[in-house]
Amino acid sequence: MRQTFRSFVLLLTLLLTGGGAALHAQPFASAAAAGDLVYLLDQFHLDAIATPDPMEPGTFVGALYIPGSQLLVVSARHPSVDGIIERIATRQYREVYLDLQGTPTPDNKFFVQDARADGILSALPGSGDVDVLYEDGVRQTLFNGDTRGQQLTPAEYDSKLAAADARYARLLAVLASAVRQEQHQTTSSAD
Repeated sequence: MRQTFRSFVLLLTLLLTGGGAALHAQPFASAAAAGDLVYLLDQFHLDAIATPDPMEPGTFVGALYIPGSQLLVVSARHPSVDGIIERIATRQYREVYLDLQGTPTPDNKFFVQDARADGILSALPGSGDVDVLYEDGVRQTLFNGDTRGQQLTPAEYDSKLAAADARYARLLAVLASAVRQEQHQTTSSAD
């Protein structure tokens, strides 16, 4: 029901802002990827997960999940690569997430506050249901449908939304794979 409502709000927002021709043609990839990760985190009773990013050597991805509320996902480099790898190996995922949030290396840092843990979606201005993206530790984009308030054209907003959705979907898939791998290892070592 919530997903249907948010999809309706997204469509209405895009139509009202004049954007959406390109976005209407394809669904948000991060919505399905977020659903998959949330399902796995719930199934295995995890509130955090972290892993190296296989597509970007030296970069790590961490997530903190607040059930029924939000998913916080960060991708970043960290100067203590060995320390991060050790924490991942000992399943200290929350600590890795916090280390990545506090990294002194903000270049290419990508942080998503996913309201409702349902992927990056746009919302009507003022609805309060806002997904937020931080890039390089400072550049903030609110996916709230308000292009003027962020000094973006509708086309720029749509472009940022599509790019963020694609990158976020990839990171969510990396994290889901890490949950599956951890559960496989846990099950194998229990046998």
